[in-house]
Amino acid sequence: MATLFARGHLLIEDIPGVGKTLLAQVLARTVGGSFGRVQGTPDLLPGDVTGSMIPVLDPRGDTRLEFRPGPMFANVVVFDELNRATPRTQSALLEAAEEATVTVDGQMHRLPQPFTIVATQNPIDLAGTYGLGEGALDRFTAVVSPGRASAEFELDVVTGRRGRTMLTAIEPITDPTEIAAIQRDVAAVHVSDALGRYVIDLLAATRAHPAVRLGASTRAGVSLVGLARARAALASRSFVVPDDVASIAVAALGHRVLVADGNGSTTAGQTVIHDCLSRVPIPSA
Repeated sequence: MATLFARGHLLIEDIPGVGKTLLAQVLARTVGGSFGRVQGTPDLLPGDVTGSMIPVLDPRGDTRLEFRPGPMFANVVVFDELNRATPRTQSALLEAAEEATVTVDGQMHRLPQPFTIVATQNPIDLAGTYGLGEGALDRFTAVVSPGRASAEFELDVVTGRRGRTMLTAIEPITDPTEIAAIQRDVAAVHVSDALGRYVIDLLAATRAHPAVRLGASTRAGVSLVGLARARAALASRSFVVPDDVASIAVAALGHRVLVADGNGSTTAGQTVIHDCLSRVPIPSA
């Protein structure tokens, strides 16, 4: 929810079968508004995601090209198994995620507002996956991993008391108009210069870390501040405190750090962020 309120996008990464897609669908249903879903496959084309020009007949019988919007034109877009799509198709997300627009045949089309992507991906060492490029990963505000459920929770799932069988019972608890208002309130949450410098120091620590070959970008710092603002708002505060930054830093920065021997895994980057958090002094005011 912090990612949504910060006008960002969420990537859920874990092994198959732990509920990544279900989590994304539940989040989409609770938000309300329009919903789009994309299933990542190797034969998926960029036009299947963004939309394409198709020939249509006008009333006079002449043929013309008309833009047919793809599933990206929705308030909440669930992109399932993103890294099973080819890098060419993954790149179709870059403009949409950054600017909330899609350009097809030289014509720019604005996406609905609010707009957020909830994507899932499997670990990159599984068969049939394509690692996300640095540019695509940097567009995601946060990356989270659900992990395996407890034995008690798994019992409820396999017996039908929880899990996908309950998805139809999910009702929207808000709507796009209310979400847009919340996003404006979150953007107004105060961030002091001291906390701004704390974020800058964290970014610098990732760039200077001996295990890192590419540290966190300025965009990463903007995302971290946005998530910290959202966390503060969720706690009914009009200002950000150091714990807002520290508690969300791993999810916001871990996937943006390239570790020299990390084989592209976001887990290696998250370990680096934990180390940087322990090294960078926390501001006292």
